[in-house]
Amino acid sequence: MVFFEIDFKPDQLRRNCKVSVDKLKKTDTLVETGYNNDYTVARIPRFFAWKGIIMTNDFYSQFAGNSIKASILSVEILRDALIPKLLGDDSSGILYWAGKDLARQFPVASDDDLVTFFEQTGWGHLVVITTTDDLITYELTGEPVARRSATIKSPDFMLETGFLAEQSALRTNCVSEAKITFQNRMRLRISVTIDHNQPIVNHDPATPIEIVRPQVELDDEQPEEAQ
Repeated sequence: MVFFEIDFKPDQLRRNCKVSVDKLKKTDTLVETGYNNDYTVARIPRFFAWKGIIMTNDFYSQFAGNSIKASILSVEILRDALIPKLLGDDSSGILYWAGKDLARQFPVASDDDLVTFFEQTGWGHLVVITTTDDLITYELTGEPVARRSATIKSPDFMLETGFLAEQSALRTNCVSEAKITFQNRMRLRISVTIDHNQPIVNHDPATPIEIVRPQVELDDEQPEEAQ
């Protein structure tokens, strides 16, 4: 299992546990983190450690409620052309971490809010398939999934996977990890495993963002009453 330096508070890491992202090494388990299995701590380049620099709720409401939608081309260029080139072989792992970090910045209160958030970000249509005490299975479908699968040889959905993992961790206060269990050109399934034996130490509950709901626009002209 890989954890990233930014996942922990400063006093939870010793200097000899910090390693470069291109030279991941096994470290001894730190008692103070609450993680009782072997793990690796990776240092993220400074330009990825941007947690907390924006007012997340204001940021979200400003853009989610904006009638001017972002160009699909601009998003896809960043997501599938630029980022993989920047990150190289570490792309999937860092995007998984990035998804977790985004979940901390944009926590949601319910599954309904989670579905709405996925639609608004252009990630696709999210459906909860099964829920048990220690496992949640989601299915992600829709035009964004089909479009990326049709145009990209091996589309990466680790950003969404990490996001779902951390949303579960925030709600349950337990270590949660996710993986893609099925994927074709139209849909994928993501399973989130919740480890109730590993509660998150020093958990600070985040205030969920206020989801902007789509507004139904009424016609300005009202029908004339019958004479």
